[in-house]
Amino acid sequence: MGVCLGKIGRCVGMQVQHEKSQDEVIQALQRRVDELSAANLLLQEQLVRKEQFIAMIAHELRGPLSPIINYAQMVARPTQRTETIQRGTRIIISQARRLVRLVNDLLDSSRLSSGQFTLVREMCDIAELAKEVVEQLRPVAPHHTLVIEVPDTPIIGDWDNGRLQQALGNLLDNAIKYSDEDTTVTVRILVKQDVAQISVHNQGTSIHSADIGQLFRPYVRLQPTASHQGSGLGLYITKCIVEAHGGRLRLEPHTGEGQGTTFSFELPLQ
Repeated sequence: MGVCLGKIGRCVGMQVQHEKSQDEVIQALQRRVDELSAANLLLQEQLVRKEQFIAMIAHELRGPLSPIINYAQMVARPTQRTETIQRGTRIIISQARRLVRLVNDLLDSSRLSSGQFTLVREMCDIAELAKEVVEQLRPVAPHHTLVIEVPDTPIIGDWDNGRLQQALGNLLDNAIKYSDEDTTVTVRILVKQDVAQISVHNQGTSIHSADIGQLFRPYVRLQPTASHQGSGLGLYITKCIVEAHGGRLRLEPHTGEGQGTTFSFELPLQ
């Protein structure tokens, strides 16, 4: 009798252990299924973002290309007036530079991901650089008033001229894009102690405080409307360029609605 009970006990124990093992296997399989489902969902989201990104880039590239083609056709007409040819040429050059800036943003995004982002430093005048960027963008913003306020004396530093043109161009392009026609966009440069402070202000809609945390992330657009398209790289690349120079890009706080948006950054003078 005792032997039978012992056998029964062992059988019951083995059955319990077997069921426990089955439960563990089922739980492990369920965890794996959950992991695969999450990975599949992430992959689907990435594919959607990829398609959206391709569509955004196509739209951004089309933006400068359309006026380049239109004005090139216009200035090619043999009967075109000289002043019209000159204006058309300025717009073609300005839009081509805008296109180059977009391509540079895309390339820099790849370089940042692979750790190959570098600066080519040289002594340059940030005031003259800013004036040049403003003049480049005037033809593409005929309904905005572009104002630049800089000291009379040069502001020299050991910086990457091309990168700073790219960064300031991105900020100015955004300021124009996200403000109404017949408003003013102001670029201001000040020297404070051992830094040059550069700011770009528009009279557009102020950015909500809840959105500030997303501003400088890649591929993020806070106002993705039909009239406000973009790659979502401009502020991210600008932030990286500024930080590579030892500065910091920030959104200046405004206390009330309708005060516009101001982005600023500082560059060490030494």
